Amino acid sequence: MQSPSSSSGTLLERENNRRSNQARRVHCKRSSAWADLPQELLEIISRSLNIVDYQNLGRVCRSWRFFYSEFKQSFLTSHSPLIVYASTRAKKYCYFFDIATRMKYKTKLPLHICNFKFCLGVSSGYLIMLCLKTNDVSRDYLWVINPFTGHQIQFPCMPWPHCIEDYHDSCFSRSIFASFFASFGSQGQDFLIMILSKYVKVLQFCTSRDNKWKQYHYYNKGGHILDIVVFDGRIYVINSDSRIGIFNLRCCDLRFLELNFAPRFGSHFDKSIRLVASNGQLFVVDSPKVYRIDLSRKEWVKVYNLGDQALFLGHGDMMCSKVINPSKWGGQSNCIYDLFPFNKKEPWKTITRYNLFPFNHQEPRETIIVDFPQKGEGKGYASTKICSWYFLPVSSSIENVRDE
Repeated sequence: MQSPSSSSGTLLERENNRRSNQARRVHCKRSSAWADLPQELLEIISRSLNIVDYQNLGRVCRSWRFFYSEFKQSFLTSHSPLIVYASTRAKKYCYFFDIATRMKYKTKLPLHICNFKFCLGVSSGYLIMLCLKTNDVSRDYLWVINPFTGHQIQFPCMPWPHCIEDYHDSCFSRSIFASFFASFGSQGQDFLIMILSKYVKVLQFCTSRDNKWKQYHYYNKGGHILDIVVFDGRIYVINSDSRIGIFNLRCCDLRFLELNFAPRFGSHFDKSIRLVASNGQLFVVDSPKVYRIDLSRKEWVKVYNLGDQALFLGHGDMMCSKVINPSKWGGQSNCIYDLFPFNKKEPWKTITRYNLFPFNHQEPRETIIVDFPQKGEGKGYASTKICSWYFLPVSSSIENVRDE
């Protein structure tokens, strides 16, 4: 027979359980109501969200996560390009600027990447970052990281030629001219990174399959290679003689195409020539001139009007460029968005601007200034480690190079 105290304890426990179960049922009913929102209403909600809020939407419940996955690409396509930026004063973060909403975001870098020395490029939504840890070159490495998905891959550092005197010198970043990151092979489970040296006539590439660097020297081939790009599963290059070529990874060889109506580049070709692959087309940009490479007719075609498209042109080593339709987010068409960072004569200040150059030269040119926050301690000037266009639609997909 139970004592009065033990009996009252049992009744109290039952009452607490009853109330807990009742609260749980109410919570589940409310959660179910949110989870059962119709797709049309979720589409209306998602149109007013920025990229950070949209990512959080996919974490609410299973049905919202399914909606997030199914309509993610459409959402990303409807948003303007971002500017990704980091200075030497910002050790832990890189920043993003939405040119449509003028909103700024920041993302914290993984601990082992925080003190990266240089960003060698932005490719397929990934930042290619060089980490210099010691005076022992063999212990340096490359990190390739997607700041939105968090996916990251480590590569050994490239074996630079002996003619580069000081590997750790600040001038090192200027010896890089172009780089890209892509998946490799028919399965898309291997990865490839390729880097073009600006002053030394060499292409270097490494695959995650063997994790070893290979080199292609072209100093006896004639002409400087100015840019490299992945297009239609192949690696295309352009040189200072206005020749377009295809690089074959398997035999490590470069084959130039015979194309008609190729223009002559000016004496400062190394600063301005870009290969741009967009919308199933291959372009050559000698700003402000734009050419389309018609591979079926084997000729260069000068572009006099971009129509409803706009060219987003990266600056310097950050050669992430695209031709896209800006009408989906209210941007200007038939113009060139030219991104350009410059330093102010103030401590810790680096200003970024982008210029809009209309194809119709009678229309006025517009300049937009973006002032990113500078973090860090100490005195001195802040220089730029990253300043590039970042295109959200390609952040969830990687260009593929066929293993031919």
